[in-house]
Amino acid sequence: KQWYQRRVRGNVVLRSLLPCFSLSALCKMKLLSCLLTVMLAVPALSELKILNTPDGSSHPAPCALTCAGVARYDDTGTYGWVGGPGYAYKFINLTGCAFATLPIVTAILSGPYGETCPSISIRSVHKTWVQIMAVETARADDMMRSQCDVYWTAIGYNC
Repeated sequence: KQWYQRRVRGNVVLRSLLPCFSLSALCKMKLLSCLLTVMLAVPALSELKILNTPDGSSHPAPCALTCAGVARYDDTGTYGWVGGPGYAYKFINLTGCAFATLPIVTAILSGPYGETCPSISIRSVHKTWVQIMAVETARADDMMRSQCDVYWTAIGYNC
């Protein structure tokens, strides 16, 4: 930092506490070079590579998409817990992901405060929805009482 002083009537007065902000051409080139490096490196660091898909399709890398969400225990209607004696299942809405192909889906159940939720399996996968089913003997009202939410991730192509 450069400090500037000047004399005024015998007193030394601090002219400025700030450094000189005039950038040389070399400084400007270095700054531009750093900025371009960051702009080019960040997309490469977040690249998603899909090796294969359920339907065997392949699409350009820029079309790869990760979509995730939580299907809540208290969802109602089409996306609520349903079932009968000893079984429970739920549909998960993937419409917002806009997949063009069948996605790769993973899902787990989790309840609050250590509530026990059963294991699940993925029964059906489509572009706009997924059906999951409890593996263990469980009923829909058990899933709601235990507040079993489905945490899911879907990876696929959107073009």
